[in-house]
Amino acid sequence: MLYWVHDGPLLDYLGVTPSQSRFEATHYAGTWLRAELQNLAAKPGSASGNRLSLLLANRDLSSTRTVTHVLWAMFGMVPPGAVQAPHRHQSVALDLIVDCKPGVYTLVGTELAADGTIRNPRRLDWEAGGAFITPPGHWHSHVNESGEPAWLLPIQDAGLHTHLRSLDIRFAPASAGA
Repeated sequence: MLYWVHDGPLLDYLGVTPSQSRFEATHYAGTWLRAELQNLAAKPGSASGNRLSLLLANRDLSSTRTVTHVLWAMFGMVPPGAVQAPHRHQSVALDLIVDCKPGVYTLVGTELAADGTIRNPRRLDWEAGGAFITPPGHWHSHVNESGEPAWLLPIQDAGLHTHLRSLDIRFAPASAGA
């Protein structure tokens, strides 16, 4: 599977062209990523976190922990039975569904209800090899009712927002269900 996300749209908007190489590509083996996430999932207390994911930093950009100067990438797992707490951020997320069984979906909406759930959510059912966009500022929650782990690769312009201090990640109240 090839998923190509790059900084080109931002460079075009700014009217600039790359003039020098600033970093080399970093490769993460899929078997290693899955093994690391399964080890993380097996640790006590991992189920209480908002997500199970590995931030994929480029070795040449260790101070920003990004894959390019402006893009974040994470490899994540949504364990069977998981209901992620709703959260939002000001970065756009381009989510590639690496693998999943039927019964995995994301709820997306613009507002939270009084109980902390997403008000009038739109349900996006996952399909292996599919992709979806989570718009900036939208509340979202991943749910896995399939009985098997689901794997995703979100790429976001969060590196740019982190640099600008405009990422503004927010989570629904801890007492609320998804």
